Amino acid sequence: MDVKSELKKVYTNRLLQSHNEISEFEEALNNLIDLGDKSVITELCMAFDDDTEQYEIMFGLVHSIEHLYKENIEEGLHLIALAIPHVIDRAEEWMEILHYRILNHEQVRRKYGSVISKLDGRTKEMVINLLRNIKSEDPNTFGNPVDEVLKAI
Repeated sequence: MDVKSELKKVYTNRLLQSHNEISEFEEALNNLIDLGDKSVITELCMAFDDDTEQYEIMFGLVHSIEHLYKENIEEGLHLIALAIPHVIDRAEEWMEILHYRILNHEQVRRKYGSVISKLDGRTKEMVINLLRNIKSEDPNTFGNPVDEVLKAI
């Protein structure tokens, strides 16, 4: 299997506007997940798009990314953060969803501040702004988790 070809299929079919796009997306995503190679996380994040037609199917991408980084959380979080500057303009909602899940998982959240602290200035600023937006949208649920992450930076 050609990893680049499978990543291209995931990206190309990300809007999930037809049965064919859904099938191609799911098949390529499953092939990539079966490899278990977390190095594709950044490229998988590129497939997030707020204009997708199929929310439930796109949510499978969230689960797939989580599955890939469960054995090495810090590396996985780093790969997610690297994608943010490249996708935030077209996939802010999906980046928020991915971050809600990070913030809701104590073990993952505790490592995220350390990961963010090692990012380049532009990427770090974008991640921090994303976290602050999440906190301002729902301070009761995410205020303390976001503060915990920001303190660790």
